Amino acid sequence: MKILVIGGSGLIGSHILKAGQAAGHEVVGTYRKFPQPGLVPLDAADEAGLEKILDGQKPDAVVHAAGWTWVDGCEDDPKRAFAENAEQPANLARLCQQRGVHFTYFSTSYIFDGTAGLYVEDAQPNPINVYSKSKWEGEQRVQEECEGAALLPRVICVYGAEAQKKNFAYQVWNALREGKTLTLPSDQCGNPTYAGDIARWLITLLEKRERGPWHLGGPWPDCTRPEWANKLISAFGALGISAHPNFQIKTLPTTELKQKALRPLKAGMISTKALNFQSTDFNESIRELVQNSNF
Repeated sequence: MKILVIGGSGLIGSHILKAGQAAGHEVVGTYRKFPQPGLVPLDAADEAGLEKILDGQKPDAVVHAAGWTWVDGCEDDPKRAFAENAEQPANLARLCQQRGVHFTYFSTSYIFDGTAGLYVEDAQPNPINVYSKSKWEGEQRVQEECEGAALLPRVICVYGAEAQKKNFAYQVWNALREGKTLTLPSDQCGNPTYAGDIARWLITLLEKRERGPWHLGGPWPDCTRPEWANKLISAFGALGISAHPNFQIKTLPTTELKQKALRPLKAGMISTKALNFQSTDFNESIRELVQNSNF
């Protein structure tokens, strides 16, 4: 199978490229602003560019692992949020459907309002901020363009080795080394999910040409941010990464953080479909992150 990954320089996209290659598939990745070796430049807003890469590469499957995921940034610029998270993916889905190419659109558990988690695949979405509204619209528009055949993996709290070093694991690592204070919400819950696991699971779903929503979350759906941080600190410590004497964690309820966008508090997911998917041991996932990161 030939897989084209839109957003191959990102956290999830880069792991999909590795997992696809490891599984014996031909993989091609794109980037927009962050070039990486072997990736092809592409702006998803350029329809002619999309058609050129589809007709040139002739993939069997296209995975859209791009988009704008800065939740507070989306609140300030709804036009960009809906363009990158709904309009552009839907347009790409239409082009893929015309060519008989299987399409995957990555979504998020943030499409739920966080009042009744844990969420299964058929739970009713109720997005409460611009980011989540744009992703929910993206799901619907993509599935409409694909006549119900699109695959919609939903993810949350993703971590792993990342060229841009932006995810929460790096935030904790940096604070540990530099003696910073981490201010974390005490009441936001979700599944810490290893990007390597998401990638492996996705390849399995692509091989079976699955469709519809799939919740791809790690094993701790009720994990709070402070709990996640402490798991990371313990895992880093086991690898000999000790905390700076000035490092500390400060916790506050979400209402006191004054974040621009509302957050779903209980956003954890469980799956009624992915029952046989096994997660990597947490300490091993952090070992892999450290081994694949240069500081």
